[in-house]
Amino acid sequence: MSARASVALLAAAGLLATGVTVAQCPPPPVQREYRVLPGHLEPHTPGSGAPEELPASLPVQRLLGPSPDLNRVTVLRHFLPKPSGAPPRVILIVVPGFLGGATNFTPLAEQLVRRFNGNLEVWAVDRRTNQLEDRRGALYGRARFEEGDIAGALDALQFYFPDVHAGPNPFPNNPGDADVDEDGVLDPPFALPDALGGTSAFQQLGSDDVRFVAHWGLDTWFRDWRILVDEARAIVGPSGLVVFGGHSAGTGFSGQFAAYDFDPGPGVDAGHEHIDGLLLLEGGGPGPGNATVTFQVNGVAQNPVPRPTSAAEYDALVAQLAAPGGPDVVLSSFFTIPLAQLGAGAELAGLDGHYRYGQPSFASRVSLLQSGALSLLLGVPMTAEMPVALFIDDDFSPVSQLSGSFGFSDDGPNALFPLFGTYLAGPAPAGGLRSWKAFDDPTLPTCPPNAPDASDGVGCAILDRGPRPAPTDPPARWGTTAEPSDLRALLRNQFGETNFLEWYYQAGRLALDQSYGRDSSALGDESRLAITQNATMDKPVLAIGGSNGLAPTEASFASYLSSIATPPEDREIFIAEGYAHLDPLTAEDNVAVPVIVDWVNRLLQRKLLGAL
Repeated sequence: MSARASVALLAAAGLLATGVTVAQCPPPPVQREYRVLPGHLEPHTPGSGAPEELPASLPVQRLLGPSPDLNRVTVLRHFLPKPSGAPPRVILIVVPGFLGGATNFTPLAEQLVRRFNGNLEVWAVDRRTNQLEDRRGALYGRARFEEGDIAGALDALQFYFPDVHAGPNPFPNNPGDADVDEDGVLDPPFALPDALGGTSAFQQLGSDDVRFVAHWGLDTWFRDWRILVDEARAIVGPSGLVVFGGHSAGTGFSGQFAAYDFDPGPGVDAGHEHIDGLLLLEGGGPGPGNATVTFQVNGVAQNPVPRPTSAAEYDALVAQLAAPGGPDVVLSSFFTIPLAQLGAGAELAGLDGHYRYGQPSFASRVSLLQSGALSLLLGVPMTAEMPVALFIDDDFSPVSQLSGSFGFSDDGPNALFPLFGTYLAGPAPAGGLRSWKAFDDPTLPTCPPNAPDASDGVGCAILDRGPRPAPTDPPARWGTTAEPSDLRALLRNQFGETNFLEWYYQAGRLALDQSYGRDSSALGDESRLAITQNATMDKPVLAIGGSNGLAPTEASFASYLSSIATPPEDREIFIAEGYAHLDPLTAEDNVAVPVIVDWVNRLLQRKLLGAL
């Protein structure tokens, strides 16, 4: 069959996506379903029923009940039901990066699902630790916001961030003081019903509450995800496509999944044999690893130890992680901010910004934003959307791993933050509130004529970073920065069935397993870790970077692409000019979408011809 005939056949069957969304009035909304499935049976995990099972701590029981089963894999499914009831022909499974949750992918997923008119679904993974998030306050707050119950919504803030009084002066006049409902009274923490039949305050978990996480290594992650891959294959059938991928650090995890041997010992059952392609979004894929392993204790890095070269050495480090008082098994803080509080604060700020856009911020009243590192970034009077905007926009955020291009704020003075090359927002004049200017506002400031160092007090949203580096040059940012992402959509994705930010990112065991990079053969024991098939990975790869992100040039992907068996003609790279790190996921009218659509169409054609 000729390529032209195969395209015609695909189009006739309704399988081929087009360059535009099919016109409908109104178009049906892309649906979402949060699915919780039985995961890999890891024996130390509460609910396994195995002799090795570790008990759930009281805080975990308050969240999940007296006998929780945490051997679960969760995924946010984006889909359009087909009138015929027929299954999709393509399922894209994607893994978030550092601190990322499943809704990171929602804007991209919705655009892809629409372009394929129900023939493609996107399944966005939440890692196992998402089960440990105490989202009672966020869910309570959402219900109160929807009812217009502002007092109830403020109780949700009090659940995570009770009033604090730090100092001798009248409350709440000192830095660090917080009076969430502004009643002049030091209110107690708000409690909510829990899974043990009582009420309790925010269950902020520490490593000693979840020592079983020491046993959630990459082997556990990959066997969870293999369950999803196998289910997707059963749905699309042998003539359909299962594509695996990730964003940022998720490109490393997805590349390692493709290289994983699910049949330890003399047999080989490579992950890449179960997928049809690999999608890398703003990350270079798995690296070569490190010779040492660094653990943290209470967020403080310890002296590195040699990477294990035997099962006994490996097991000894896992035992340290599993012991009470041992190294951290979940990341305790980020930029000195308690990570669980950061996650909770993001949900609350998303709720506040979504339901009260343009009104005075409630979320900025809490202690998290009134003191410490965040007060430097978010300490000025502002509207409800601003805490999320200033924390995550690439012009203001010091955290490049979490930033995208969502617009600008120029209704007050900005100053350059030299350490990070981003801006600090000063108070609005005359006691006003700093507010946000949307991504598509034609008055977004540009440089020139504005000064990039904000010596004019403004700075710029749109900046020319210069020409594209030569292919042989090290990766560097280039091109005119874009503003493609909608803050309102981001606010909506901070909360819901799941969330945008991961509250308990794994540490310890992840550091141990990641030290082997894309080849764990140095361990010498595939029953612990079996990343041994990278050199045989031969599936097509599409790599997408952003010229203003962390993978700004083709060289960003060179190390990984040169380590696999995928032929050169099946290694494709697209760099979206002006896109920051989150933009390939969050952009409206995303320039990466037609590139992905075209790639998937060609994979479908090859599948039909038996050439894939």
